[in-house]
Amino acid sequence: MFYRLVLIRCCAFLSLALLFMRCGRSDLSMGAVTDPALLQVNIVVHRRVCYDGNSSSIKAYLKDQSGKTVANRAIQIRANGHPLRLNNGSSNYYGAFPYYELLAGSDESVRGGETYVFTMILTDGKEYEVGRIQAHPDLTTQQLALPADHSRKKPLQVNWQGVEPGNYWLSLWKRWQGETTHSQMTVSKISETKNQWGSIIEEEGSADQADYITIDVGTGSGSHLIPVSYLKGPKARFNALSLMLTSIKTIKITESFRAGSDITSEHSTFYRVNVID
Repeated sequence: MFYRLVLIRCCAFLSLALLFMRCGRSDLSMGAVTDPALLQVNIVVHRRVCYDGNSSSIKAYLKDQSGKTVANRAIQIRANGHPLRLNNGSSNYYGAFPYYELLAGSDESVRGGETYVFTMILTDGKEYEVGRIQAHPDLTTQQLALPADHSRKKPLQVNWQGVEPGNYWLSLWKRWQGETTHSQMTVSKISETKNQWGSIIEEEGSADQADYITIDVGTGSGSHLIPVSYLKGPKARFNALSLMLTSIKTIKITESFRAGSDITSEHSTFYRVNVID
């Protein structure tokens, strides 16, 4: 059920995907770096809200003019004053790809609706503001209300309002300012296996593309009707629906740093609806 999320992230962060197609590290990983114009910085602020628990992360990627990764321990990146740790990354066919990250369990873990200001301190001790972004606020039941249980014999009406704040003209103005935002919901099917006491011991998402529905969510109010035909097939048997709403906002960084620099807020909310006969 999670490969759809991976697909969304790959499409949204094409510039970051190119990072992992480069071999080797930049020469800027060693020695003095005193000019921010030498660096492209891409920061991702992620928050995941799920029925089984929440998680969050902040990661920053640095590249030079050739697209090679920069991992210089003398360069500091801070989120609201909290330093990010340099993680050398795991190795794969292309090599190891480092990034800067907020430590798990940090007091500055991502919270819905909070504003995050990022700064960078170069090797000469000078500090530069990278930019700021407001993380997507957590959704309320007034914005998206779903039943806990739903009959597979009836269509399911999904209603939302105010998921994307503002209106068309505000969105157009923000786009002109270098800010883009988009929300998308993915519906999929889950099969459960329970033990003799009724506890779930295994969950499996469908591998059939026909068991996935993608819904674009815009500003204002909207709705989508999931038909009975979807609830009856083609997967032979399933117990629940997974509804994942992902909102992605990207702000371009136009000063000091290299072209292509940006900050992204990604907010994923998971909902679950039990399907009953």
